[in-house]
Amino acid sequence: MGINLGAFLSPIVVGFLAQAQWFKNFIASMGLNPNSTWHWGFGAAGVGMTLGLVQYIVGRERLSGVGAKPETRKESSGSGNTGFDYITIGLAIFGGIIGTALGYYLSDAGLISALFPCVVGFFAGYLIGTTRLLNGDELKRVLVIFILFVFSILFWMTYEQAGSSLTLFADRLTRTTILGWGYPSSWFQSVPAIFVIIMAPMFAALWQRMGDRQPSSPGKFTIGLLFAGLAFVVVTIAAMLTGGGRVSPLWLVGVYFLQTVGELCLSPVGLSTVTKLSPARMVGLMMGVWFLSISIGSYIAGLTTKLFAGNSASVLVRGFGIFSAITLAAALILAVLTPLIKKMTPRAE
Repeated sequence: MGINLGAFLSPIVVGFLAQAQWFKNFIASMGLNPNSTWHWGFGAAGVGMTLGLVQYIVGRERLSGVGAKPETRKESSGSGNTGFDYITIGLAIFGGIIGTALGYYLSDAGLISALFPCVVGFFAGYLIGTTRLLNGDELKRVLVIFILFVFSILFWMTYEQAGSSLTLFADRLTRTTILGWGYPSSWFQSVPAIFVIIMAPMFAALWQRMGDRQPSSPGKFTIGLLFAGLAFVVVTIAAMLTGGGRVSPLWLVGVYFLQTVGELCLSPVGLSTVTKLSPARMVGLMMGVWFLSISIGSYIAGLTTKLFAGNSASVLVRGFGIFSAITLAAALILAVLTPLIKKMTPRAE
């Protein structure tokens, strides 16, 4: 909720500076170029991050020593070696080379586009080298994390369309007026954060009330993917109804509501599941794997913007339809795999 409070406020401020006609008129009255308002929006983000850093430094002593020393889980002895040996180093370098080649081939930005895949490939090679030394029970648990890792990528690939295709839909095909008053299309970015702030305590209370009857972790992942798929079914229908005009903003509000339900079922559960399943000496590394899935999903979301070239209604229907089909298929596959995952490790419950 704390994170999403910032996620709610920042699009309001930045969107106002970048898009609002009142602000354009205001800076024009000061003799400044009204077409430069996007620079003001980006500048506001820089100012906000600087203030955050200052606040962090000023309050750093309050953060030192916060929280008790974490209790270490007892693990089966296995190998104390984390796998940082010549084989692991070789696999990491090989993975980095493969990632670089794929990034260079799949994108058109030259070596710049290969930087992120290079890091991902290097990290993947290191993980393979590290996990090869795990014992049977630990290996099963890490494999479950990797299974959920793949489905997490698919979820964030669709969720992060909020920053690309869904924003274009908001700007070009959604009505942005209320009672004759126009508002910036970027303000739609605040809608998911509002839903998180409202619904996060509801979901927390729901899971606690259900107790042992609540869905397992992979079951919650499945629900999250299902709602993400339904969100794109809704926006696909909305794109079909544009007919060269603009649709009601309630369509996008409904899309973001469904996406947020999916996020609340998957995101906090993913963090918790990784913590429970990871061998104690690898918790930090596996948390990195979880956040890597978000990064890869965002990267793929950027690549898939090619699906929306032209921004015509037919292009949007096709693109949104593809995302809905992929996500719903992923939900079905994970539902089938859930009994196997629960059998592999009871900690996935």
